[in-house]
Amino acid sequence: MRIIILFIFTVLLIGCASPQSEKTVEVPFSEDVEDYTPLIWDILKSNPKGNIKIKFGDGSYKFYPEKAYEKYLAISNNDNGLKRIVFPIQNMKNVTIEGTENTSFMFHGKLVPFFLYESENISIENIKIDYDYPFVLEGTVIANDKEKMSFDLKIDDDTPYKIEDNKLFFKGYDWEIGLGENIVFDCETRSPIYFTSKYEIGNSHEVTAHEVAEGVVRLSGVASVDVPPVGAIYTDKGPHGKNREVPGFAIQESANINLTNVTVFRAGAMALIAEKSENITLDSYKVKVHDGSGKMLSASADATHFVNCSGLVKLNNCIFESMLDDATNIHGTYMCVTEHLGKNKVALSFGHFQQEGFSLGKPGDSILFLNRANLMPLSKSVIKKLEQIDENHYVLEVDQDLTAYQNLSVAVDNISYYPDVEISNCSVRYNRARSLLISTSGRVNIENNYFASMMAGIRICGDANYWFESGRVSDVTIKNNTFEDLGKGGHNPQAILQIDPVIPKDNRADGIFHGKVIFENNVIKTFDNQVIYALSVDSLIIKGNQFIDSKTHSAIFPSLSVIDAQYCNHIIIDNNDFSKWKPDFSFSITECKNVGGNDVEKIEIQNNTNKYFYEN
Repeated sequence: MRIIILFIFTVLLIGCASPQSEKTVEVPFSEDVEDYTPLIWDILKSNPKGNIKIKFGDGSYKFYPEKAYEKYLAISNNDNGLKRIVFPIQNMKNVTIEGTENTSFMFHGKLVPFFLYESENISIENIKIDYDYPFVLEGTVIANDKEKMSFDLKIDDDTPYKIEDNKLFFKGYDWEIGLGENIVFDCETRSPIYFTSKYEIGNSHEVTAHEVAEGVVRLSGVASVDVPPVGAIYTDKGPHGKNREVPGFAIQESANINLTNVTVFRAGAMALIAEKSENITLDSYKVKVHDGSGKMLSASADATHFVNCSGLVKLNNCIFESMLDDATNIHGTYMCVTEHLGKNKVALSFGHFQQEGFSLGKPGDSILFLNRANLMPLSKSVIKKLEQIDENHYVLEVDQDLTAYQNLSVAVDNISYYPDVEISNCSVRYNRARSLLISTSGRVNIENNYFASMMAGIRICGDANYWFESGRVSDVTIKNNTFEDLGKGGHNPQAILQIDPVIPKDNRADGIFHGKVIFENNVIKTFDNQVIYALSVDSLIIKGNQFIDSKTHSAIFPSLSVIDAQYCNHIIIDNNDFSKWKPDFSFSITECKNVGGNDVEKIEIQNNTNKYFYEN
């Protein structure tokens, strides 16, 4: 009966329209359709060039992996592999996927909902994305024993699990995974618990599990500083390298992408990852848990992530909540020169395994060679030829002589792909990690947002030795935002504005990495001491901000200065309101030129550099 119903739907919907004409295909909801996956595949196959609107009605549409389109995907900052995809939109133009306020998609198993490749003018509107089982284990701590370093976990009812050889595994429709990366949440605030790092259980391979009652598992042998308190929520997403397999949206080499009123309740990786794509707008895009569900977690990684994109990345009226990584990370990718093969030819490889398979560029792209020791530029060049040998080995041929760099540790950055960024009227809260990571040389405006993440509010980095995420900023304005109680993790200090390119201490005088950053008219309510950390900035303007001691928690790093600037060219600290801030605070300004502003004349300046950051 199910096959007959699907056949009738396909005939009625695809019908008799000309393949070249733009048309609307309606997909009404029916409880009798057990799996809409083959129907969607039929519609897309029948319209290979696009020019189509697919409209969904009210209802929860079900999708299963058995008949899904299958393709091997290399996805930056996620886990590569063979993926099953429901909406493979490839080499298409002018496609709209449209629902109503009551349209939801329920995915079963390791399904990637949307994969966009070499497509343009794609709009996705009024869709809610959910999965049958969570990709992260959650459970309430109901007992603990500090002497035995154990705790009892009441696992949420919606999470199937098993214990095998004294190891705990949780599972879904077609997958299972063991313990790995974990973090503890406060059930009252729905945020990572204060001083989160004390409760990370360490090497999960040493942790044993046994069931003490139905749905209750005792975890023993944890290597944390302390056991999670009773009432806290322990969460675990499995081992690193195996827990980023199911992104919600994977967008590659596409243009003019618009997501409007789209909600992602769950994803087994990043909710959205875009690579080498141009002009992406997210309006009223939400990553969150169901209201009233009691769950702590939505996506198991970033809410959004943009790698070597171009044009304009615009986030407006978005809600980013309860994910296990950043609200957004916008950056490029450094590749490392591993061998010189001729005067203008070098071998390249990636520095981080989750970048492998990424497309660095194409002939004609402008690239920058830089010294990994200090991040300073060596020269610009143009790609003549780029040959991929495998996912981690490439041969690059350029239009200049490279022999002068043979004795240096050199990285390569494609500077043809850096977007302008607008982030406005968005809210970020309840998540592990940062709010925003910004590493793009395009113009950036961040205005009228609310940030309340576990770590830094806005991080501006650059690193050719660990994450290998590139991008010096040139013009960033951060204005009229509210930051509340960030930096509660406890690993290392996390400033509200954290500009920390990874440059070894001995090389910081070699040059300036970042351009201009303006931090203006923001409200900062926080409990810890350091609000701004800035390294290697040409022009830093801090003015008109209000600093408020929230007194929510004790300071984790009480010895730090409220503003710590190092190796910057021009600094203005002017007309900020410290009347509600901590008494006896200080500025730390070291190896900086041209420092001015009326606050500098009134506040004590010390040499109190942040000793916790990289090689400080």
